[in-house]
Amino acid sequence: MAKSLELEQKKEWAKLLFLKENITQQEIADRVGVSRITINKWAKEWENLKLNLLQTREERISSTLAQLDELDRSIADKEAGKRYPTASEADIRRKLTADLEALEQDASIRDIYNVSRGLLDWLRQVDLARAKELSDYFDAYIKEKLKWAK
Repeated sequence: MAKSLELEQKKEWAKLLFLKENITQQEIADRVGVSRITINKWAKEWENLKLNLLQTREERISSTLAQLDELDRSIADKEAGKRYPTASEADIRRKLTADLEALEQDASIRDIYNVSRGLLDWLRQVDLARAKELSDYFDAYIKEKLKWAK
């Protein structure tokens, strides 16, 4: 199970690199520690996700909370004695709640990645050699964080 979790974490990190950086699949494979063939397989799943990058994590959380609020208001508007969710509404609530939990758990690695990418983008303009060196440190740090998340 731990190996599966580690692979899922690597896949999530690879997805972030694929979606947010302009690097080759081989570079992603090298940074994450999987084969290029694995990245190629995963990348087929991610092609359509590039369209969704305009929506931030905070916007997705806000949207999901709004959906939960709308569901709760719909239930509250029912006649007295029937103000409980139907099986379908309860299922939707569970799925929306699970989505929120996943967004919160993904935040730590994503936040680290987003901050490191912003800093590296800035540093590349100032000192390319240092940016390359710091990139290695960020990669090592992210790998360490992935180990802790097991």
